[in-house]
Amino acid sequence: MLDRITNSPNTFAAIYCRISSDKTGKSAGVERQQSDCRVMADRLGLSVQHVLVDNDISAYSGKPRPGYKQLLELMRTGAVGTVLAYHQDRLQRSPVELEEYVDVSEIHRVTTHTVLAGHIDLSTPSGRFNARIIGAAARYEVEHMIERQQTAKLQAAKDGKYLGGQRPFGFEPQRKAIRESEAAIIRDMYERFVVGRSWWSIAVSLNQRGIRTTHGKDWNSLKVRNVLIRPINAGIVLHKGVEYPAQSPAILSPDEWANLKLAIDISRRKSPHPGRARKHLLKGFLICGACGEKMFHKSKQQRDGSYKTTAACGKTDNQTGRQHGCGKVSRMVEPIIDLVVDSIMFRLNSPELATTLHKHKTSADTLKTLNDQQRALESSINEITDDYYVNKLLTREQFERAKTQADNDLALITKQIDAELVSEAVNTTDVSGDLRERWENETLEWQRSLLFLLIDRISVHPLPHVPGYKYPKYKSKWRFDPDLIQIEWKA
Repeated sequence: MLDRITNSPNTFAAIYCRISSDKTGKSAGVERQQSDCRVMADRLGLSVQHVLVDNDISAYSGKPRPGYKQLLELMRTGAVGTVLAYHQDRLQRSPVELEEYVDVSEIHRVTTHTVLAGHIDLSTPSGRFNARIIGAAARYEVEHMIERQQTAKLQAAKDGKYLGGQRPFGFEPQRKAIRESEAAIIRDMYERFVVGRSWWSIAVSLNQRGIRTTHGKDWNSLKVRNVLIRPINAGIVLHKGVEYPAQSPAILSPDEWANLKLAIDISRRKSPHPGRARKHLLKGFLICGACGEKMFHKSKQQRDGSYKTTAACGKTDNQTGRQHGCGKVSRMVEPIIDLVVDSIMFRLNSPELATTLHKHKTSADTLKTLNDQQRALESSINEITDDYYVNKLLTREQFERAKTQADNDLALITKQIDAELVSEAVNTTDVSGDLRERWENETLEWQRSLLFLLIDRISVHPLPHVPGYKYPKYKSKWRFDPDLIQIEWKA
């Protein structure tokens, strides 16, 4: 039976509760600890002034424990004279934390009582010794439990079993079977991504169709990516970087999984800002025909309140003050877009192009081989550069000759990859229906992806210096000369 505290200079107490794992989120374990501590406080004649809780935080997780930090501060300021806890291992489970707690308790004369072990007297050598023994035993227990869990997870992975966690999108609980309605969505994600759709555009499409995540939430780029790149989709259990065959059926075939990984690699290498959403269809495609620099989009408000976008060469760097481009060419963007779209429609509906590309079926093996060659050449260029600038192994002439050859080889491989991707795009684009209607109904990301696969660059040439030259009327809508726009196709 607990002895009642009498003649204490400070009967103010703080209750500290912690539970390592709270899967239900109802804090039931914390509530039980607090209830038992309040009963103990009544028996000891203490007045509970503070209840500090760290819920769902393991002592070994490394997560900050705001409740425990506040408890130490209350002890240091003399706000409480007694700490109540369910067991010592709720307070601390590391020697470093224990020594800090002992020092604070001794300096500020704070006593500790636990429901299971009673009074922990930290003012005597024997009391501190017992506390350290309890702490060491608690640490051993947790480390041994972690070791058992890790061994069990490794064996489960080797057996291809479910490793726990929430239900994966596309599978039934515990991954016992495929949930076909969701698996079809994963396959749709795959088909969209491998032909150039971005994570963002796929997320937008899913949300527009009313499709939700496992938790009933909207999709975003990260959620789409995380669901699609899971190895379990291909029947693979990944544990600590090692792949094991899963017991559950696969949603994607081995070839589809290889295609996906290759598409991710190509996407990452092609776009330095894969998550950035573009606002202009032709941004990055328009090149000044006079100086070869990229043209920049500028929007200007008109008198009627509408905006017109112009592509212009010449932009000043705000940091360096340097002028980029000659500044001699500018053109309205709207008629250029109209011309480019017409050209794409004509080209994709061209029997010659369709016949040529449909004869050439892109394979994952071909793309993988080309991508490996591209990586090897990039690595070779880095080595050549290091051998000249860092290792001093090459003369200037040797460096320039080797670098030029490697750059030319890399450009050739890159063009081959682009040609393969164009073939894939055409082969997966349904041109049997109204292609223009599909274009108009698709997202900007999809439209830009198709442009990227088909078009290398669009040169905007300066106006001819011919006396009396006037812009011709184009489609009865614009003063625009289509002959000054040169589209360079990738295939």
